[in-house]
Amino acid sequence: MKRSSRQLWVVSAVAVLVLFLIVLVVAGCGSSGSSSSGKSSPSASSGATVPAGEDVALHNLLPTSIQSAGVVRVASDIPYPPYEMYVGNTKQPTGYDYDLGQALGKVLGVKFQFMNAPFATIVMSVRTGKYDLFMTDMLDTAAREKVLDFVDYSYGAQSLMVLKGNPNGISNIDSLQGKTVACEIGTSAQLLLQQLNAQYKSAGKPQVAVLTFPTEAAALLALKANRVVAIMGGNSTNAYAAQTTNNGATFENLVDPAAPKGYEPQLVGIGISKTTPQLTTAVQKALQHLIDNGEYKTITDRYDLIPVDAAQINGASQVTPSASPTL
Repeated sequence: MKRSSRQLWVVSAVAVLVLFLIVLVVAGCGSSGSSSSGKSSPSASSGATVPAGEDVALHNLLPTSIQSAGVVRVASDIPYPPYEMYVGNTKQPTGYDYDLGQALGKVLGVKFQFMNAPFATIVMSVRTGKYDLFMTDMLDTAAREKVLDFVDYSYGAQSLMVLKGNPNGISNIDSLQGKTVACEIGTSAQLLLQQLNAQYKSAGKPQVAVLTFPTEAAALLALKANRVVAIMGGNSTNAYAAQTTNNGATFENLVDPAAPKGYEPQLVGIGISKTTPQLTTAVQKALQHLIDNGEYKTITDRYDLIPVDAAQINGASQVTPSASPTL
C-alpha cells in the first residue's frame, strides 16, 4: 500500500515538472517573437554603437567610415604650446587643441586620436586622406579655404619673442629691419615677415633676414644661441614659452603698445577635407553644442585664449574688421 502511494506521488511530480518545462518553452518562444518584432535602438539603426549619454543625432551626421571606426584621426604639430604639447617626458598629448578635441569626441561619440605631424605637411595630409582633420593652431585664411574647409574655434595673433631683458632693443615689427628673425616654416608668422619685407623693399628700407625652422623648439634654440634677435610666432605660444622656459628667466614675449595682444588677429580653425562635408557639419554642430553648454569657455579660459562667439565654417571669407576682437 505504501509502495503504490509512493509510485503515484512520483508520477504526479513528473507530470508537474513536464508541465513547468512546457510553460518555460512557450514563454521563451513568446519572448523571442516579441524581440524580433520590436523597434531597433538608435545605435542599432545607425550601424554603430554610440556610448551612453552622447548625442546620437550628431554622431549620425558623421561619415559612415568614421562611425564604423569610432575614431577621428587628428593631425597636430606637437609640441606647440599651449595649443598642443606633451605631458612631461611622455608622449601623452595635452593642451588646448587636445582638450577641445576630447570634448568634441565625447559629444560625437567617437575618439579624437591625436597624431604628431610636421606643420608644413599637415594641409596636404588632410587633403589626401591620411588624416581626417587637423587641430594645430592654424589660421583660417581665404587662401587655405580654397583647398580645405575650416571650423573656426578661437582667435590667434602674431608676436615677437626676444631674450630676457631684450638686449637687442627690439620694440616692434619695424625695428626688425636689417636684423635676423626666426619663425616656423609654413606658418602665418612666415607670411607676415614676407609681407613686411615686400613693404620694406618697396620703401627702399633694409629687409628682415628670415630663418625658418621645422619646429618652434628649433627656433627657440636659435634665439637662445643668439643666431636671431627674435622669434615671430603665435602670441599665445610665445607667451607660454616665455613664462615656462627656465621659470621665465630666458625669454620674454614682447608687448607692442600699438598691438598689446599681438599682430594680425585672425581666426584659428579645424581643417577638414572638402571631400567630407558631413564631417565638417558634425564638428561645427558639436562645437556649437560645447559653446552653448559652457564647456568651450571653460577650456578656452584654461589656456587664456581668445574665444569665438559662435561656431562657424570658413569664417575668414565672412569676417569683417568689426567682427574681430579688439587686440
